[in-house]
Order: sequence, then C-alpha cells, then structure tokens
Amino acid sequence: MAASTYTIVPRTAFRAFLIAAIASILGAGLLVLSLSNSWHPAVAILATVILAAGLVLALAAYLAQRASIAELVLDEQGYTVVTRDGSQSGEWAAVTRITRAIDTAHVTIHEGEGKRIRLEFRSDDTAQIDEVLEEMGTRLDAAKGYTPWDGS
Repeated sequence: MAASTYTIVPRTAFRAFLIAAIASILGAGLLVLSLSNSWHPAVAILATVILAAGLVLALAAYLAQRASIAELVLDEQGYTVVTRDGSQSGEWAAVTRITRAIDTAHVTIHEGEGKRIRLEFRSDDTAQIDEVLEEMGTRLDAAKGYTPWDGS
C-alpha cells in the first residue's frame, strides 16, 4: 500500500472573525460620523483605534488558522504529522489505540500510556475523518498481523 497524505485544516475561528467584523464596522462608522460632524478629535482617534483593533484581530485569526494547518502522512511503517512547529511520527507497532471524540472532530493516536498525538479536524468534514480513521485502522491491522474475520 502506497503512502497517503492528508491535509488537516482546523475549524474556522468564527467568533474571532465576528468580533473583528463588528469592531471594524463600528470603528469605520464612528470615524465617518466624527469627521463629517466635526466632533472632538478624541472621538476620531478612538474610532481609528477600534477600526485598527478589528483589522488586527481579523489578520491574527487568519494567520493563526493558516499556521494550524497540518499534514498527515500514513505509510506501511507508521505515521508522520507535519506542522509549522515541526513533525511528530510514530510506528504502527507502537500504537495501542486510536480514539475519536464523539461530539468534536478530535482524533487521538495513543502510544502506550505516555505518548499522545492529537489531530483536530474541521467538525463539518466528517468524510475526511472517516477516511483517515479507516485507513489508519487498515494500516494498524496490517502492522499488528490482524486479518478480517470471515464469520466462521
């Protein structure tokens, strides 16, 4: 079986983008009102600060999501998870179990009692989670020498 590569994109930070949008709209509207009505300059400065904070938050949320993208490589020997911070890998022989959280999109690879590799998928991408888990199960069974039960 050839190596497979999956790109794991975490969930979008909707709350951060919503707060950024509200702050940007509020800051821009307040800035336009303060300049068109000749209000005190402090109001224009405050509006500019609110607008800038909203734009900075939107940029930070975008960059944080881009930095959280991971690549999962599965082959006959084991797995490798490559992130911006580096890579973690393990062999199928050392894997004791693979779990999936019921209400979230988290998959955890367990190696004994100490080592855990946690993968966070987008919660709406259940097809990718199922595909990754099926392939992991197949590769884990092959590495451990398990065969499908024929019913007899």
